[in-house]
Amino acid sequence: MYENIEVLLDEFYKTYYKIEEINLNQVIKCLTTTELHVIEAIGENLLTMNELSEKLGITMGTASVAINKLSEKNFIERERSDDDRRKVFVKLSKKGLLAYKYHNSFHNNILEKVTSEISKSKMEVFIEVFETIVKNLNKVKKDIQPETILNFESGDVIQVSNIKGSPAIKKYLNEKGINIKSLIKINDKNKHILSLLVDGDQKIINIEDAADIMVIRNYI
Repeated sequence: MYENIEVLLDEFYKTYYKIEEINLNQVIKCLTTTELHVIEAIGENLLTMNELSEKLGITMGTASVAINKLSEKNFIERERSDDDRRKVFVKLSKKGLLAYKYHNSFHNNILEKVTSEISKSKMEVFIEVFETIVKNLNKVKKDIQPETILNFESGDVIQVSNIKGSPAIKKYLNEKGINIKSLIKINDKNKHILSLLVDGDQKIINIEDAADIMVIRNYI
């Protein structure tokens, strides 16, 4: 059953995005698929580069390259914050908004065509099931998304996925027995230290150093 779901989802996305690519090459020839997805992510919002990269799930560097190209093509405008002149927002220009609205209309037309022969009751069931799947996917994403150990509480069991910080910090934590894939249980936590059980050994780590320990909640 699960193999069938995987095959169907894979076929859906490949076909759907192929249709999108064909339409793009026929109508908005100056945009790549990636650039169109950036336009779609911005929409009618005013976003910082950090917000945009998080929304798209890409690095700041990749987002910056796309934004620079879209700016050169006059699809994007930059705007500085009135409160903090260091902060720069990006938004769609009039040209960008036209592309965004056309793309949305195209998506709606395609979805209307592929669902026109499906009854309302079946669509309601499909939407309900798909919403549950997306909700559960987000839970899985949260479980495997690395975050600082400081976000966890006493009693939590986590696994080290990465160690950030300077070489000196990494060396210090390694000497404490904290390495990538180390299994950790948080015994106690206060504003100064973390008391940890690292692969069965008791360790005390300063809060400042612990901030560089990136972990995941569920380990395989």
